Amino acid sequence: LLAAISEKDANIALLELSSSKKKKTQDEVAALKREKDRLVQQLKQQTQNRMKLMADNYEDDHLKASSHSEQTNHKPSPDQIIPPLLDLNQNRSKLKLYIGHLTALCQERDPQILQGLAPPISYHHDDRAAWEDELQKMNLQQLEAELEKCEKESAELQEYANSVLQQIADHCPDILEQVVNAL
Repeated sequence: LLAAISEKDANIALLELSSSKKKKTQDEVAALKREKDRLVQQLKQQTQNRMKLMADNYEDDHLKASSHSEQTNHKPSPDQIIPPLLDLNQNRSKLKLYIGHLTALCQERDPQILQGLAPPISYHHDDRAAWEDELQKMNLQQLEAELEKCEKESAELQEYANSVLQQIADHCPDILEQVVNAL
């Protein structure tokens, strides 16, 4: 898709540089632009699907862990909740890195791309060592509440990443190539 988008861009530029005002040339440029837009939409969809798969893989792993504890017909122990919490936090950290990469690409190109978008509060705080120490001190109820909070924050981060991707696709689709390479 990236190669096809680049090829369409090159052909459009070539036709536009020929500065021919012929109707046929203008029609060709319009057709190439429509094809390019279709390819950009496909690329955007694939990127969003890839991000969703990454999130779903985490959720599947988490659901397996929680359904296993439900099948044993007793409440999980704190030791059973901490590993999924650590996994979720690692997933959030990766998502934050990805968002950081996306926003850096946008800032390099045009800071206006992200105008009106603000990252969720959870994007800005991350003291993993202190958080892990706190987990060890929490009781079962506190751990369950922390798990819920982390899942909510992950969903917010995912939604923000999707919004950033949408802005990139709308304003600078060529940046998507760098995004795909980063994945």
